[in-house]
Amino acid sequence: MLAELTALQGTSAGAEEEAMPGALHQGVLALFRDDPWMAFRLARVEPPSGLGEPLDRQAALDVFDVDLARRQLLPDLVLVADRQRDGERGAGLVLTVEVQSRTNKQKRWRIPHYQAALADEHERETWVVVVSFDASVSRQLAAWRETGPPRFEVIVLDASRVPARYDMAKALAKPSAAVLGAALHACQGDIGAARWGLEVVSRLPAKRRMRDATTILAAVDKSMRLTLIKEFPFAPDDDRLLDIERRSGTYHLGLEEGLEKGLEKGRAKGREEGRRHVLKTMVFALLEVRGIPLSETERARVDAEMRIEALERWAELARSVTHAAALFEHSPLR
Repeated sequence: MLAELTALQGTSAGAEEEAMPGALHQGVLALFRDDPWMAFRLARVEPPSGLGEPLDRQAALDVFDVDLARRQLLPDLVLVADRQRDGERGAGLVLTVEVQSRTNKQKRWRIPHYQAALADEHERETWVVVVSFDASVSRQLAAWRETGPPRFEVIVLDASRVPARYDMAKALAKPSAAVLGAALHACQGDIGAARWGLEVVSRLPAKRRMRDATTILAAVDKSMRLTLIKEFPFAPDDDRLLDIERRSGTYHLGLEEGLEKGLEKGRAKGREEGRRHVLKTMVFALLEVRGIPLSETERARVDAEMRIEALERWAELARSVTHAAALFEHSPLR
């Protein structure tokens, strides 16, 4: 079974490369988990009728051939829907989502590859959605439609196709589309779209408020982000680490990277190293989006930490501390 693996491509074309690595990518995937049929509505494409809610087909990396995983021939997100009236093979739909902030010529061949592989595995119609945060990506995708076999056919969602601001009641009825539109336009430097999106987010339940705010903030450059954080000082909710942080594609990429680094030592150690990698990324990312700087000494301490329990604690504290040193002050681990 194919699983999701998020490619850590940085943030958006309009944001600094080091800012919140993977947060925009993760947040967009979470929007599609919340509202799987969003792409069809936005693209005005009619999906097959009679389908139940798609399930996220997320599986352990170690069921894959490692060579295949290393080549990253897997989509970012795989959602599989069964037809409600029966469960026979071929009745339903597979939806995959890719998030791109920069051009990647290898996607010309990879996307048809895993589209065919998923169709073969599930024996269902298989659709590919690409969320494009850069005009050059959209142009590249459009050009590939005109090339020869294998056929390249995707639903493209970008700033030209997803509205930035509209009626608040409609936005609150379908908040995932509102957040996506705000992030796409904020990436182009539209701070008004970012403000509108954050206003929508401020009215959502606490469970998803911080996650969706983080998605929008990750789409803008650092100066705009700091301005918006001052205007919309969202307080972290009381849940433990957000579901997106636990189940995101970044976690699975961390597993993959850990497998590559520690393959000769066995898969168990590889997975442990992958977990360290993604927890450290989470600490840096959460502090960055909240505008909390790290000194070189503090960054080095996080980088050097090997204990999973300490990194988990710091990743949780990074959502609420007011200064980086508090990570270590509040932690009982020494």
